Amino acid sequence: MKLEEPTPRTLEVTGAGAVEVAPDVATVTLAVITEAKTAAEAVERNAATMTAVTKAVEALPLGSIRTTGLGVAPITVWDADTRSSTITGFRADNGIAVETKVDGAGAIFDAGVTAGANQSSGITFGLRDERPHREEALRIAVKEAHADASVVATTADAVLLGPERIEVDPAAAPAVRTLELARSEVATPVMPGALRISARVRMVFRYRPQ
Repeated sequence: MKLEEPTPRTLEVTGAGAVEVAPDVATVTLAVITEAKTAAEAVERNAATMTAVTKAVEALPLGSIRTTGLGVAPITVWDADTRSSTITGFRADNGIAVETKVDGAGAIFDAGVTAGANQSSGITFGLRDERPHREEALRIAVKEAHADASVVATTADAVLLGPERIEVDPAAAPAVRTLELARSEVATPVMPGALRISARVRMVFRYRPQ
């Protein structure tokens, strides 16, 4: 009489992988904020300064430039006695985002500030194409999960079979690093550091007791 083989059981493991890569693109954000007694005057002053900022950065190597925000709003003061607000002036704002090479980001920032930009959220570093690096992180994650499953099966005196199910965690947000900068009398140094791209997988393996 032929003995039946044991019914395969399952083992679930998680694998994580990560790679570090140097950024290859930088985005510099610059803004101009102006205040005046009237909305028209605030907008006019803002437009003149932003034109100077745009010309200054366009004179340097860059990839693209786009407007990120444009608006005008009243400046009010609250009177506790009358419980009412009084308009004392108007504030206009206009922002741009300049994409450039990593080694050109500091020069773009300095040129914009020198030309009149008075607000910035700094420089954001990223990758033009993150996919190849995420694929490498996934390969590492799968190898780690398989290695863990093999160790568990061997230690438990079991035979590891093929994977029954594989789940990949949804791709995370693009890897970016933001560097906050302040106005300086000397050239702004830019040292972005490496970006970390990670991936995780959950794998369910079939195994059979010896």
